[in-house]
Amino acid sequence: MQPLFDRIAAAPLASKVGGLVLAIVLLCAGYWYFWYSDMQDQLTDLVHQSQKLDTEKAEYERRKHEYLAFRNEVNGLLEEQKELLRVLPKSDDIEQFIENVQAQVELAGLTKVSSVRDAEQPVEMYVKIPIRMSLVGSYHQINHFFKNVGDLKRIVNIEDLTMSPSEGSGSLTAPTLLKASFVATTFMFEDKGRHAGPGKPAGTSISTGGGR
Repeated sequence: MQPLFDRIAAAPLASKVGGLVLAIVLLCAGYWYFWYSDMQDQLTDLVHQSQKLDTEKAEYERRKHEYLAFRNEVNGLLEEQKELLRVLPKSDDIEQFIENVQAQVELAGLTKVSSVRDAEQPVEMYVKIPIRMSLVGSYHQINHFFKNVGDLKRIVNIEDLTMSPSEGSGSLTAPTLLKASFVATTFMFEDKGRHAGPGKPAGTSISTGGGR
């Protein structure tokens, strides 16, 4: 080892400088090959991974936005369906409907003469359920009854209305009363998959008579 150092010490200055430059170049080349190039490769991989994650995040945000919009649309449709089924139910539930109408008859102070359910009438996506009714009372009582029926959650149409003086009214001992005859028509959603039951035939009397 000592002879090597002696030869280096005895070498010309230009050779010493050239050797030093060569050593530095070799060290830099070794650093680049064994260390810096690996760091560059890792940095490139990290950049690619970051870009991939950004793309995945943007896709997630897009799908999240679409999902929230779809969920809001579904919730809106469900609310609309609930409201629709309140006014246009899937079952006729006619007994409950008659009870509601009867309650309005009593609240208005009317006398119910007759109440007869006619045959169902299919119309496209719904079924009409007509009920022929006759009531006796004053004009204001009848008007109050129709107003209350119009406020029911279930759709009710009043059709074929006729009014005439009631028999036995208008004398000195009895006030002037009117007899109102009409068809109260409610509706039911037509479920194409439902099986037709026996139901009530046309002209079936639901109830007759009654007082205030």
